[in-house]
Amino acid sequence: MTSATKTFVDWIHSTAFEDIPPDVRRTTIMALYDDTGANLACSLLPLAHIAVRYASLVGGRPDCTIVGFPERTSVLNAAMVNGTIGHGNEVDCTDDTGQPRTLPALIAAALAAGQTAGAPGKEVVRAVALGHEMSHRIHRVQDKFELETGNHSDLLDVGHSMGSAVAASICLGLDQDRIEAALSLAATMVADITPPIDREYEHMVKSFMRGGVGSRNGVAAAFMAQAGFDAPPDIFDGPRGFFNARLGIGEPGPEFADNLGQEYSIARTRFKRASAGGPNQGARLALVELMAEHNLTHEDIAEIQVVIGPGGLTTITSVPHPTVYYGYVLANAAVYGGIGFLAAHDEALYNSPEVSSLRERIHIRADATWPTRGDERYRGSVTIITRDGSQVSRESLWRRMSEEEVDAKFIHLAGLRVGEEKAKELGSVLQQLDSVDNISDVLTQLEIPATRLEDLPSL
Repeated sequence: MTSATKTFVDWIHSTAFEDIPPDVRRTTIMALYDDTGANLACSLLPLAHIAVRYASLVGGRPDCTIVGFPERTSVLNAAMVNGTIGHGNEVDCTDDTGQPRTLPALIAAALAAGQTAGAPGKEVVRAVALGHEMSHRIHRVQDKFELETGNHSDLLDVGHSMGSAVAASICLGLDQDRIEAALSLAATMVADITPPIDREYEHMVKSFMRGGVGSRNGVAAAFMAQAGFDAPPDIFDGPRGFFNARLGIGEPGPEFADNLGQEYSIARTRFKRASAGGPNQGARLALVELMAEHNLTHEDIAEIQVVIGPGGLTTITSVPHPTVYYGYVLANAAVYGGIGFLAAHDEALYNSPEVSSLRERIHIRADATWPTRGDERYRGSVTIITRDGSQVSRESLWRRMSEEEVDAKFIHLAGLRVGEEKAKELGSVLQQLDSVDNISDVLTQLEIPATRLEDLPSL
């Protein structure tokens, strides 16, 4: 019987770009597009400049682009820095599975390895789609284990390193044997803790864990495999394999390798409408739509009552960052509107008297009967009580964004760095990524003079 590991690796190696359904390819390209806009905007942030300083300190051959900066760095540094910056703000896309997002890691890994290898755009798109499938299915096995046992690990890097190893291996053109070796090597690097992000204000360790560490690990594993490192085969199977070591199960089960190619997890990508943690998205949308419908300003509001699903309440009531904590997210939305990127990072804005006053008048609770998966995962209900005593309410799902809405988001975020016209030019190139002969030709266009958030005009 073929092992689950070899079944998966054979599928990865044999699945060509053309085998991936057109709609899945398109979603993957849009995810790369959206993530690049987020990276460009996040290159303004202090954490980005700290990450680039790290790359300068450790040095290395300047082969790869750091998005939003003029200098190049080594392939491993680029994977780590771009992956970290990619989740520097809660504006990067996620999905509706309830699993930790992996796209910042996968995209950074594919771009770094692809730039080194001179990979065509099609291979980068294929790498991200198939890497996402690996990451998603690892999380799916863990989800089933947690549901059946009641044991919840809350580990962030379950699939990031492994999916990134797939993405980097594809861009390097590794064969089945070397892809399997890369996965085995990446398994030795997977982090086994989730940092206490409720004690972190700068969002830096969360960004590193969501993006940088997995991307760096996956790229390192792929290059080690390319160099000829030996590694135990069938890493996902049997005693002391990946799942046995992490979950205590002998085999991963059908959730891991059955029906590969019949559906693609990346097709469930959700693009964020605003700079806000996922559990805030439905409520934020309901709030801004209510205010627009009833011509309300923040000065009209006496109180805001919010109901969300049970899955995200702890996160958005304990993590203090203004892109996560519900009070900041909703008060910023009411006072400033828009995507909320600048308001979440300019202390003069998110701690303004108007925001601080309204934040104290926002009350939130969870409804335990609401779903934790699918379209209703991030449902939000908002009631606004106005100063004249009237009430208006709205319940909203996190509606999927159209391509036109994603375009507007990209132009806004990328425009913070390069201006609207250049953002449109870059967007046109990124949306045709599958026609690019060498991904390096795209990445060189993202090497621009560094700028800090404080250099921008305020809202």
